[in-house]
Amino acid sequence: MIRRLLLAAALALGAAPAVAQTASWPDRPIRIVVPYGPGGGVDSFTRPVAAQLQGQLGHPVVVDNRAGAGGTIGVLNAARSLADGYTLLSGGVHQPMAEALYPQRGYRIDQDFVPIAITAVVPNVLVVNPAVGLTDLRTLMDRARANPGNLTYCSSGSGTSQHIIAEMFLRETGLKMVHVPYRGTAPAMNDLLAGTCPMMFDGMGTSAAQIAGQRLRPLALTVRTRSSLFPEVPTMAEAGGPDLDAGTWYALWAPAGTPASIIARLRVEVRKALGAPELQRTWQQQGAERSSIPDDQLDAYVRAETQRWTSLVTVLGLRAE
Repeated sequence: MIRRLLLAAALALGAAPAVAQTASWPDRPIRIVVPYGPGGGVDSFTRPVAAQLQGQLGHPVVVDNRAGAGGTIGVLNAARSLADGYTLLSGGVHQPMAEALYPQRGYRIDQDFVPIAITAVVPNVLVVNPAVGLTDLRTLMDRARANPGNLTYCSSGSGTSQHIIAEMFLRETGLKMVHVPYRGTAPAMNDLLAGTCPMMFDGMGTSAAQIAGQRLRPLALTVRTRSSLFPEVPTMAEAGGPDLDAGTWYALWAPAGTPASIIARLRVEVRKALGAPELQRTWQQQGAERSSIPDDQLDAYVRAETQRWTSLVTVLGLRAE
């Protein structure tokens, strides 16, 4: 009996520092790893959330851009960080997509991380430079069919959502185009606006301002419902193309092993941040919506998305370049 009491006391003492640390969280800056460069979709949907969380928590929330290898370098950095609530990962559908492309990446998004929240959901949109003279999807498809392999499209890099969704479109239509990968969305967008690159299957978050300013022409959405921001833009099926269901979602994760109490607190704080009027206005301007997935279904959702995109990337025969 005495031995049991001593053992219980020892366990309680050993747990005391962890309990105290959890209770005081946060008491120093929080780092959010963005595994892509500045100016891309993940970065654009991370910084407003980070700023809102900083105001709510009273400590700096720093965005740490660690681009490279299709986002796997930054994700691995977050996976190897202490699971103490002071390092988070911001990403999205790009992470399930990377599972088949980078088999030696050193982590599994559905095992080495706990999802905190789906922060935004946006449609992808096929946008073209107006100078190319493509006014609608049928015109583009006719030109590509008449000139196989002559048209090019750009993306933020091999294996990114822009690349994979473009290849989905080409597979469904039987068309042939040349992929021109860039090192990030920002340089790809710069060349798209300059006319060096004719078209891109981009996330609405980074194309919305360019569409509104008539610097880019939207031909079709790669989802099954129209955007409330640009209701005049048809879906792929409506425009005469394939019936695609390929949008982009963004999310925040914590490394697996992060105390449950910190995960719960993070979820409360992120929900509060997403409900802030200024952040809602920002999301609306970027054509984004909030997710309706409850907390207890986040793990299942990420697992299902990982299985879905792993299967699709395998079928498409894509490899990281």
